[in-house]
Amino acid sequence: MYPRLVNLIKKAIEDKKGDNVCVYNVKNKNPLCDYVIVCTALNGKNMNAIATSVEDTLEENDFKINHIEGRESNDWVLVDCDDAIIHIMSQSYRDYVKLDDLLKK
Repeated sequence: MYPRLVNLIKKAIEDKKGDNVCVYNVKNKNPLCDYVIVCTALNGKNMNAIATSVEDTLEENDFKINHIEGRESNDWVLVDCDDAIIHIMSQSYRDYVKLDDLLKK
């Protein structure tokens, strides 16, 4: 069972058709956050819609957004909200970076 924050993020991603949502618990591996969430977007427009959905959902539920990086990108947008970092990627960039492989270790 995930904490409320993660469930809100997953729903916000899925509401905007984010695909292949993976949640990694990194509490014991990373001092910066507890969870890393990776998802795939269809294109740059969808990537921004997902980021906006996450941002709006978290703000509506009194969670803080520290920073959003890469809104102008068609490959990767990062949303930092303290206890979770969300990576929204194109499929080709996700395959290239292999972030999921690093987080599974």
